[in-house]
Amino acid sequence: MLKTYRRQFNIWCVLSDTAAAALSFVLAYALRAWALPGYWPGLDREPLFGWERYLPVLFLCGAAVVASLFAVGGYRMSPGRPWHAVLASNVKGVAAAVLLTLAAAAALRLTYLSRLFVALFFLSFLFLATVGKLLVSRSFGVLGTKGIHHRILLLVGCNAQARQIALSFQKGPHLGVTLRGFLAPDRACDARDLEEMQRLGLPRLGEASNLPALLQREVVDGVLFAAEPGMVDRFEELCLTCEDSGVDVLIPVNPFPHLIARTKLEKLDDFSLLHFTTVSHDFVPLFFKRLLDASGAAAGLLLLSPLFLSVALLIKITDPGPVFFRQERVGLHGRRFRLVKFRTMVRDAERRLTELKHLNEADGPVFKMRQDPRVTKLGRLLRKSSVDELPQLWNVLLGQMSLVGPRPPLASEVERYERWQRRRLSMRPGLTCLWQVSGRSELDFDTWMKLDLQYIDNWSLGLDFLILLKTVPAVFSGRGAA
Repeated sequence: MLKTYRRQFNIWCVLSDTAAAALSFVLAYALRAWALPGYWPGLDREPLFGWERYLPVLFLCGAAVVASLFAVGGYRMSPGRPWHAVLASNVKGVAAAVLLTLAAAAALRLTYLSRLFVALFFLSFLFLATVGKLLVSRSFGVLGTKGIHHRILLLVGCNAQARQIALSFQKGPHLGVTLRGFLAPDRACDARDLEEMQRLGLPRLGEASNLPALLQREVVDGVLFAAEPGMVDRFEELCLTCEDSGVDVLIPVNPFPHLIARTKLEKLDDFSLLHFTTVSHDFVPLFFKRLLDASGAAAGLLLLSPLFLSVALLIKITDPGPVFFRQERVGLHGRRFRLVKFRTMVRDAERRLTELKHLNEADGPVFKMRQDPRVTKLGRLLRKSSVDELPQLWNVLLGQMSLVGPRPPLASEVERYERWQRRRLSMRPGLTCLWQVSGRSELDFDTWMKLDLQYIDNWSLGLDFLILLKTVPAVFSGRGAA
């Protein structure tokens, strides 16, 4: 019921953005072809191709921006969202769409495409799409105030949960629901509970046993049972009555109120399963994340192959032994894989570790030593510049790692994790992360773990792009590299 209302709203947002893309195309073409050349010296010497040549660009830019908005969650909104949140969502979508459009234009060899036209298109779209969504949201609010397209619910319950639900529905008409009133569960509400409910302005419609009669004489789309987990079975007969009347039944499910995990409903044959998760399982953004990982890793391995060859030769010349160092690491949910990197230590480094453990400079289960005698001269330079980590692009290409994610730990470190720290294994490990761009070895272990959990709890494609952008100056500065 509530999901259907939000889905209707987001469908209108997609239609609004489609209209904004078409209007932005016309506006950008008119500005670049006719308006700006008179005021911008030099543009008149570079006339724009005819609009028929640019028509495919409309579909390219429009598809890119709508797909990007899907990926960043721009169409998972509710009516009534504040303007700055709508604008922020559109900015992320437009930023991704610009990159997609330029990449597609290069692949399709659209050499005639004007960069100024592209800039004008996306700037126009950013303004028009934001205004359009706000107008759609405003329209839904006005219709809701008039009761149009609204669902009418009865609330059964008078406990703290019922009051919280009532307050949520009273915040505004954008939720698509009108509460007709509440029914008190038989002998389950005291005078104080009833007084608190009526103070919210909800009319009392009698006892829960009156529900069958109410369903016969009132317009009711659904009944919401605000029941404690141990009381749900008391409402079975009333739920059957609603079912017989063709009225929807809603029961809030929060059996573990202290969990931070998000709750989803899954289906397995005839079973309904509650799914608690702390990570995103949305297919579209995860698909784009994997697409970015695979394409970025493949491009990186190809473009950096001359550097790889040079580093390999230097390692062979300066210290005989293998070029690459392979080590078992722990990945997603404890999966083991062989991480590959350029060798920066002497060949017997792992055997000598026991001799140096008492000199560990890091807290927690990790080992860090700034002047580690096992590191070669070339290895110190490779570590400082983070070049030694680049072969992990191969692990990214294989799907064992991601470009962005918590750094993969050793199994011996995971064995010493506290329970709350193990949650960092719930996301695929990455080449770079918040810890990498926030100081690396300068941070204590707990801060490192909290940054990883902060990334997991707030993950989005926009956050990945931001971390990738911050990684470049962080690597060049060498801050925190050990």
